[in-house]
Amino acid sequence: MSRISVALILLFIAPVVGQMRQTRETAPRTPFAIIAEQLRRAQLSKSHRFRREILLQVRKSVGQLPQSPVSKRLAERIERALRLGVTTDEADEAVDEAIEIAGAADKMLRQPLPSIDPETAQATLLRVLSSPEFRDPWAPILRFLRKISSWLERPLNWILRQLGWLFSQMGKILRPVFELLAKVIEALGAWFMYWFQLLMSVSPILAWTVVGSVGVIALTSLALAILRWWRRKQKAFTQIAVAEAIAMPEQLLHEAEISARSGDYLTAIRKAYKALLLLLDHIGLIRFREQRTNWEYLAEVRKKAPSDFFRRFQEVTNIFDICFYARKFATANEFATVKQFAEETRQNARALLDLAGRGSK
Repeated sequence: MSRISVALILLFIAPVVGQMRQTRETAPRTPFAIIAEQLRRAQLSKSHRFRREILLQVRKSVGQLPQSPVSKRLAERIERALRLGVTTDEADEAVDEAIEIAGAADKMLRQPLPSIDPETAQATLLRVLSSPEFRDPWAPILRFLRKISSWLERPLNWILRQLGWLFSQMGKILRPVFELLAKVIEALGAWFMYWFQLLMSVSPILAWTVVGSVGVIALTSLALAILRWWRRKQKAFTQIAVAEAIAMPEQLLHEAEISARSGDYLTAIRKAYKALLLLLDHIGLIRFREQRTNWEYLAEVRKKAPSDFFRRFQEVTNIFDICFYARKFATANEFATVKQFAEETRQNARALLDLAGRGSK
């Protein structure tokens, strides 16, 4: 009797157990489980090409998932593995991390949902979103920019409206001018085409000769106008250079002092050095010319002046070259050095003049 009872119980329980097993076996798999399985396949493979193909497939699958922190982290690990060469140790570590993330997400999705208290859920959500991981570092800057844009929106719109009105008025004023100019150009073109066709009917060679002559005359006139403008500009530069060369060194030193007071030490050094060169020219140590170089002046002074004077002149010349040509920031001390030497040269002009006379003999 007991055997019959056990048999009946087994017959009753077997279908239920089988149904539970079938239900567990046919339960749908989550996308994260599929991704984890593909990553394990890629990790077991030794082929670089096969592993890369699987990682590309996984990247495509992750891209199809809804945007979330989990999908973002998975995408970062996959991209890192692809970037690090797929089969390197660093790529394997990235794949391991991706497998762990996918497995944890799959496990979380398979767990039955517990009863959730709305207040607890809201507090947890606020705590998670306020963590540094989810905090946007640009949020304060964006809020500041939105506030500034809200402040500037009204004045900018007013300025744009005023500019629009101004441009519309300018268009109304200039439209007749442009229309008249277009009519003049059209009339000139029609007149030119009339005479060109008339000349072509007489002789094509004559027509093209006239056109070529007009073009040559126009280009020649333009070239002459440019040449006259360039000559006037060069003449003005030459006049300025001549005026500085003729001006007394004392005047240049005075102008240098004025420039130094205003903080323009580069101009002050240039004028003081020019005054020094004019002084040396007046006493005969050098022959001052605008086209000559400072090194030529040094060579002349070396021949005619004492070694102490030459060394000081060389020091002053180096200051001028470094500040004026190398564009070093000029200072008050450098201007004082150049001016002091120029003043001493002016005060000792008589003795230097005697030295220059003996050197020339």
